[in-house]
Amino acid sequence: MKTKTTIFANLLLLLSLWAYSQDDANRYLVKSGYIEYELTGSTKGLKKIWWDNYGDKEHIEIKSSSEVKLLGMVQKEEEHSIHITNGYIYWHIDLLEGTGIKGTEEYYEPVDFTENMTDEEKKQFEENILTAFGGERLPPEKFLGYTCEVLQVMGAKSWIYKGIILKTTANLMGVEINETTVKFDENMKILDSKFIPPADIEFSEGMYEN
Repeated sequence: MKTKTTIFANLLLLLSLWAYSQDDANRYLVKSGYIEYELTGSTKGLKKIWWDNYGDKEHIEIKSSSEVKLLGMVQKEEEHSIHITNGYIYWHIDLLEGTGIKGTEEYYEPVDFTENMTDEEKKQFEENILTAFGGERLPPEKFLGYTCEVLQVMGAKSWIYKGIILKTTANLMGVEINETTVKFDENMKILDSKFIPPADIEFSEGMYEN
């Protein structure tokens, strides 16, 4: 299951890098919001994300069950987790185990790769990122009433609105992974309590790895 998770995480990182190239180095291009995904395919469940200050504060909750068949073996996994980021501090909570990890992301100065580029150079930079990973840009499509840019890369197809991935369908190493938005609210008020970890969890210092 780790292989599947790592590949998909790297794919989302690539798509995020492409989104960053369109604006400042923010995690999101929308100041605040809430998005809820239905997970289907080899992993079934829900993924919910709340964010504020362009992603400087973020709360991700995943509740899912996975079943993957590889080389004649079946791997099953249950997950119910919360990952909170507030500035450079993060907390990862495994709600099934009742355990938590607290850590600090390595400090870095956000880099605007396109700061001194013309509009034409920015477009070329975006295309270079896609081409480097064998991707391509498809004609825009409507999804949930939003006009989305559509990218196809590394066996996945994604619908992106204002740098936010609204839908992804992927088949990686024979594993089907789909994330489809079922609810999306942008520029809404998010309570600060969403970015505070649960008081009933004892946290150990460490590094969380996907």
